[in-house]
Amino acid sequence: MVSNTDTFEIRAADGEELLIHISIDTVKLNGKFFKSCVKQERPVKKGNLIEKMYNVS
Repeated sequence: MVSNTDTFEIRAADGEELLIHISIDTVKLNGKFFKSCVKQERPVKKGNLIEKMYNVS
């Protein structure tokens, strides 16, 4: 898995790729309400927590 604070790229074992983007004014928030729970290039499995988003209000 490749991660940024608001974007993820998940690659399956067969090479298929999935791009996920959390589109919540992340530039303005400067990523401070997001925390990645997985290190880059580490495998993930079904049910793994990938990202936490904290309450911005």
